[in-house]
Amino acid sequence: MAPFESSDQTIDGCSVDVAASSLSWVSPTGSDRQVDFKDIVGVVRNSDSSPGYRVLYLKSIPSEEENNESIIRLSKLDIVSLPAGLSPFLVDLPGHLRREEPVQVVISTRSGTGTAKAVFQDIVEPFLQYLGLEYRVYETQSAQTILELSRSHFLKNACAGIPQTILLLSGDGGLVDLVDVFYKSTKTLQVAPDIGLIPCGTGNAMASSIGLRSGPASGLRALLRGQPSSVPAFAASFSPGSQLVVDEGREHAPIDLQSDGSSLTIYGAVVASWGLHAALVADSDTAEYRKFGSERFKMAAKELLHPADGTSPHRFQGQISLTTVDQRTGEQSQQILKENEHMYVLATLVPRLEKDFLISPDTEPLGGQMRFLRFGPLSGDEAMRLMILAYQGGQHVHDELVTYQEVERVRIDFREDLERWRRVCIDGKIVAVDQGGWMELSKEPRHLLNIIKPCE
Repeated sequence: MAPFESSDQTIDGCSVDVAASSLSWVSPTGSDRQVDFKDIVGVVRNSDSSPGYRVLYLKSIPSEEENNESIIRLSKLDIVSLPAGLSPFLVDLPGHLRREEPVQVVISTRSGTGTAKAVFQDIVEPFLQYLGLEYRVYETQSAQTILELSRSHFLKNACAGIPQTILLLSGDGGLVDLVDVFYKSTKTLQVAPDIGLIPCGTGNAMASSIGLRSGPASGLRALLRGQPSSVPAFAASFSPGSQLVVDEGREHAPIDLQSDGSSLTIYGAVVASWGLHAALVADSDTAEYRKFGSERFKMAAKELLHPADGTSPHRFQGQISLTTVDQRTGEQSQQILKENEHMYVLATLVPRLEKDFLISPDTEPLGGQMRFLRFGPLSGDEAMRLMILAYQGGQHVHDELVTYQEVERVRIDFREDLERWRRVCIDGKIVAVDQGGWMELSKEPRHLLNIIKPCE
């Protein structure tokens, strides 16, 4: 499509050209300006007192740091009328951005490589201001901040029937804190909060799974065009004596009892794992590893797969029981795996654990299916081959060495002496199961939270 001009398409009094893939104009200072369509977050109508349209777009600014990396910031253009080429970007503010309660913004300062605060200042705060939205900001001061906020504010509003939108600038940890608090509450919820994810973590499994695979900007686009969808969850119950592993593995903390006092329970929405996956998450959860971003997982995996002393990778000892449902009759059946040695064991509600790590290709995002994946002891090279296949469109599930199926429940009875091999991962949280103990996973029938999912 050839560029065209119209006298009423102006920015700061200058005429605008709209081409097939860009918007361009000459600024009052005489410099040429251009915005590619791929950098446009959205177009909204201005208020009645200020007619016209506001174009929100991402702009790259050279950094003053020595690394010479550019900074991405959100900017705006005010335009008198809407060129036809921009019509696909025009949106009306959705209901989750038109509420009496201010938008609640949670900045997880420790997530990933620690970029959440900068993402807020450069992208999210301008977004809220350009849309004229009221907002309230919370910065995490410790690993307990989101848990405390959830109990004191978010849960309280939900029980009082106050609709609320919560923006999480975090990884999966921020979401699982909300999930855990809401599902452990004995109070009656009147309205589920809507959660907008601005991915700032290392893996960003939930964000990547629902389609937010291009970083924080994709989260903003979802806020403008997406719809709330309920979040499936699972319950992970543990035998007495099990404890959370905290402070980079140096300390232990208690797990809250289930509301009926029957068991130690953590609720999750992403993944529960034992073996290689849990070990590499636990081993890489240090400040030294985190500075490498998602590469930390691969680095830790190499050390586990090729131990420095030249021995073979560890063979995890335990008995695994699966409960499945016949989709035709609805009847449940239980299966005890004949194998008692394992290398990689997990159950997941999402398709992706990282942007390109497609662990469960058959899983529909937010569809509520729980799928189980396992393979037994292998050489480091053979295990790495399977992991590489997961990065190649989830091809690992077709390998004869991999067990992959939909399940309702999973139980693991651990047969390990050393605590290191009894650590499990629940959405990034590490639990040390007591010697001779067990873990049981089950799908949660309740739906207490919504995530704002991009429209197809």
